[in-house]
Amino acid sequence: MGSSVNQNDNKMLNNLDTFEKRKKKTYTKPKKIKHKHKKVKLAVLQFYKVDGSGKVQRLRKECPSVSCGPGTFMASHFDRHYCGKCGTTYVFKKPDEE
Repeated sequence: MGSSVNQNDNKMLNNLDTFEKRKKKTYTKPKKIKHKHKKVKLAVLQFYKVDGSGKVQRLRKECPSVSCGPGTFMASHFDRHYCGKCGTTYVFKKPDEE
């Protein structure tokens, strides 16, 4: 029984010798540069405007979705309003598309 174990060990050692280290892959294109989030200091000041009498006016449209709730403002792009929380989008109609 001991001799059969030795034969198996020898076969395994022979198999290990045949495997060689792979050649390192050479990449042709440079790595993709990922987008970095830019933090805007005091960004809340863009959402409200206080006039001389102390009355606060909201400058952005609030999201009407039930999942967002009040106080969630929509981003104002040149052609649409977009909610970053739920994904609701309102696209403006162009005057020539009537």
